[in-house]
Amino acid sequence: MDYIIGVDGGGTKTEAIAYNLKGEELGRAYTGFGNLLLNFEKANENIDLAITNCMDTVKNIDNKANCVYICLGVAGVEALDIKPKLQIHLENKFCVLVKVTNDAEIALASVLKGEDGILTISGTGSISYGLCNGKMERVGGWGHLLGDEGSGYYIAIEGFKNMIVEEDSNLPYSSLTKAFMKKLNIDKVNDIKGFIYSSNKGDIAAFAPIVVEKATLGDKIAKEILINAGKSLALTTYNLYKKLGFKGEVSIGIKGSILTEVTMVKRAFEESLTSHIGSFKIVQDDVSPTKGAFYLAKKLLYK
Repeated sequence: MDYIIGVDGGGTKTEAIAYNLKGEELGRAYTGFGNLLLNFEKANENIDLAITNCMDTVKNIDNKANCVYICLGVAGVEALDIKPKLQIHLENKFCVLVKVTNDAEIALASVLKGEDGILTISGTGSISYGLCNGKMERVGGWGHLLGDEGSGYYIAIEGFKNMIVEEDSNLPYSSLTKAFMKKLNIDKVNDIKGFIYSSNKGDIAAFAPIVVEKATLGDKIAKEILINAGKSLALTTYNLYKKLGFKGEVSIGIKGSILTEVTMVKRAFEESLTSHIGSFKIVQDDVSPTKGAFYLAKKLLYK
């Protein structure tokens, strides 16, 4: 039995899953982080171990099974410019063909099954990746200080900015502002500075659910923040559509809790896209990025 291993090396864990050539899962393994920017030696060690353990799992099913390809998407691989080095290392270690790419490409392929299209992600941060005729590009993903429009962080920080507007304009506090103050356990808006400037983006993004809750209850400002988030994500997607030279209908995958679970954001995203692009197909599939690595490897195997 021939099989392919797909590997997703992220910031918290490395996931390796073996698939037969029909795309059916045979076994999986997890180890620590695979992001090479965090610690190259340790990440490399985690990747090696995940693949080894995954192979061992398959051997327990069929000791004659033959791994014909390994495809891995690894965070940080392009920043360090070490694709060839990592590929040679893995090919020598496992005696099998290897493709090394970034984690974005396998995430895109997992949702769109290796076909051309765009993937827009909005969780704590936001980014769009796209593939068209072999050309891959991205828009967004600049981080919370430079961008991340439409993300959980963006939604939360817009809520905090609204607090400032209400305070400086001597306006009555909205239900959103009151909810933020209650969560922070503060009596004055001025007290938000200590929290904002001492917190990481995850701590700040944790306030996004309050915006969602208040929008659902009818808070006008909260609703406006969510609608603007959807429009921002649509603009990011449209800019990538133009950048890649798409013409006509395109498949657009969506991932991340903000875009897939917040109805107001998703609706505004789709409505805005309709005005920008016209014809598109939304693809929402919660599948492991390793499946994208499988699709890429299979394409190369039968090229």
